[in-house]
Amino acid sequence: MSASARASGARPNRLRLLIEVPAVIVLFVMMIHVTANALLRAFASSPIQNTLEITQYIYLPIIALLGFMAAQSRGEHIVADLVTHYFPRPARRAVLSGGYILASIVTAGFAWFGLEEALHARDIGQTAGVSTVVSWPVLFLVPIVFAVLTVQFGIAAVRALRGAEDDTQDGDETADATVAADIPAGHSTTVAAGTTSDSEKK
Repeated sequence: MSASARASGARPNRLRLLIEVPAVIVLFVMMIHVTANALLRAFASSPIQNTLEITQYIYLPIIALLGFMAAQSRGEHIVADLVTHYFPRPARRAVLSGGYILASIVTAGFAWFGLEEALHARDIGQTAGVSTVVSWPVLFLVPIVFAVLTVQFGIAAVRALRGAEDDTQDGDETADATVAADIPAGHSTTVAAGTTSDSEKK
């Protein structure tokens, strides 16, 4: 599920920049780190220590977690709208809103569980695997991200209940009808006739 991409595009981009800029920075740092490690390993036989652990326990979790929020903010989560577009508009609003509320409850649970795990990791001084790289600070990003997702899904539930998703749904149906209308009426018949003629010649 996702909020309307059209509606999210009209929102202020401050939150989006706050999410995406750190993710892009971490991504570039990871690329430079991994590339440098590969070059040093190949040409100097002296790789950067703990590159795998740093990538696995620090870079990738940050990129993935920030990506969750960015995707919801942009309305770019995968949507499989196989049934709801057949519903009457009030029923469609209720189903979408209920789905967002359920997602909000689940992410709130993840946020609470993630906070407990982050506090426990801090208490024991968790490191990345068997290395000495300290990894527990990254775990505090889990409750923060899922708390933000809880708020985002809550807002999306209210918007769906108010009918903010209707414009997108109707726009998709109109676009499909327009594409269908642009196809010439006799196009499929002509192709079929041509095929039959070729087969008869053979």
